[in-house]
Amino acid sequence: MPSNHDHGCDNRDPNGSGTQAGQNITGHNAGRNATENQYGYSTSGNQPGHNERIDRICEAVTAWLDNEDDICKTSVERTVTEGLFPRHDVMHMLGRIEKSVTREALRHWMDRIATGLTHDPAGSEKVLCLHAGNLPMVGLQDVIATLLSGAVYYGKLSSRDPWLLDGLLRVLRKRLPDQLGGWASRMEKLGPIGARHVLFAGSQASVDVAMEWVYQLGLACKDARLLARTARLSMAWLDETDFEHDPVRLSRQLIEAMLRYEGRGCRSLAVVVAAWDLSDVAGTLADAAGVFLRSNPPSHYRMAGVSYWRGYLKSTGRDVYDLGGQIITDDPDLLGKEHVVCWFKGNESDLLRIAGQFGSQLQNVYINADQ
Repeated sequence: MPSNHDHGCDNRDPNGSGTQAGQNITGHNAGRNATENQYGYSTSGNQPGHNERIDRICEAVTAWLDNEDDICKTSVERTVTEGLFPRHDVMHMLGRIEKSVTREALRHWMDRIATGLTHDPAGSEKVLCLHAGNLPMVGLQDVIATLLSGAVYYGKLSSRDPWLLDGLLRVLRKRLPDQLGGWASRMEKLGPIGARHVLFAGSQASVDVAMEWVYQLGLACKDARLLARTARLSMAWLDETDFEHDPVRLSRQLIEAMLRYEGRGCRSLAVVVAAWDLSDVAGTLADAAGVFLRSNPPSHYRMAGVSYWRGYLKSTGRDVYDLGGQIITDDPDLLGKEHVVCWFKGNESDLLRIAGQFGSQLQNVYINADQ
C-alpha cells in the first residue's frame, strides 16, 4: 500500500494573501535557432536538450537539499516557525524528493511521454502554474514538468507554502536561467505574462474564480490551454486475503496513507472498500495509528465538524474510531467528508460504484502490493 507522499490538490485563495515569495523576473528572450536534441525535437539554440535539462534539475535539487547558500534550512525554519506545516511533514517530503527526483526517474518519465512525439511539445512558450498549498512542496511536479518540456516557468505560489518552493526555484534559476520567468505569492506581483498554458491544481469550485483573476491581470492569453487537476482523495481495495498475511504491516501502510500530511493530499486515503468489517480490524489499525502519531502528531486536535460527527455516530451506535485529528467510520452518509475516513465492507462491484460517484475528484485506487 503506497503512502501519500507526492503531490496533493486542494482549494486556495486565487489572489493569495501571504507575503510575496521569490522575485518578479521578466524579459525572457529565448533564441530561435533550431537544433535537434537527443529525442529528435527541435529546440532553441541557447536551450539545453532534455537530458541536459534533467541533469541540471537533478543537480539543483541535490544542491538545494544540501543547503546551498543556506536556502533550504532557512525555508524550512521559516515554514515551521510560521506554523504553515509541522516539521515532521516537511522533513518527510524532503526525504521523498531526495529519493524520487533522480536522473533515472526523470529519464524514465521522459521516455514514456516522448514516444511518438516529433517536436518539443512546449518549446520556449510560457507556462503559468497555479500552485496549491495543502502539502509542503506540492507544486514540485508541475515545476519539473514545465522545465522538462523546455517551456518558461511562471508560478503563483500559495500563501500557505510560500517559502519551500521559492527556495528551490532560486537554486534552479542558477542552472536554467532562461526557463525561470518569475514567481510570487500574489498574482498581481507577476505582471502581464500572456502564458499559453495554465496548470491548475485545486478544487473544481475554485477553477473559474482563479482563471478570472488570471485573465484580468493578463497572466494568460484568452485562448490559453488550461490543464486543471481537481482530484481530492484516494481509495483502497482490500480482498479477503489481504489481512491474513501480515496484518500489522498492512495496517501501518494504511495508516500512513490515511494520516500522512493529516489527510490533506489528493493521494490521501479517504475511502476503503474491503472484504472485512471495520470492527474486525479496528484494533490493529488503532495500534498502528498510535505508533504513527507518536512520531507525527497532528498540528490540530480535531476540527469542530469532525467532533460533531464523532459525537453523532457514537450516539447512534455506529462504529467510529479516532485517528488523531481524523475519525474512521463505516457510516456511508459521511462519504467524502473532510477528515473522515470511510470504511465499507463490500466487493469489487461496490468499489467501482463508489469510485464512479467521485469521478474526477478521485486520484488513485490502491491495492495491496504484497498480494
